[in-house]
Amino acid sequence: MANIQGGYGHSDVFAPGVFDFYSTSGSLVTGATINMQSSNLVVYASAMLAALTVNLPLNPPDGAVAELNFTATITALTIAANTGDSIVGTNPTTIGASTPIRFKYSLLGDVTKGVQTRSWIRVQ
Repeated sequence: MANIQGGYGHSDVFAPGVFDFYSTSGSLVTGATINMQSSNLVVYASAMLAALTVNLPLNPPDGAVAELNFTATITALTIAANTGDSIVGTNPTTIGASTPIRFKYSLLGDVTKGVQTRSWIRVQ
């Protein structure tokens, strides 16, 4: 898999241009699992992928944003939170090309809004 990345825990994680890049010109195939290492993921697929799993970043700081971008349709998409984290909001199971998905991380949660601690909240 072609992969260019900068991860959480690094001082450059929020710097412009830091992202994970996966391409079907590498070894990205249907059924692959991608572990996000930065706040932005770009999946460049030249054709539709039948299945893909994306694991959101491990141990992000409070307020971190994870954005996922795809150049082709994914017909069976699984987005998973890491151990101890959860996802709040609609988690898409399929995605069209050029449709971004964004999550914001809440370390402490907000019980007044039903958001538990260590939650990825779908914002787009």
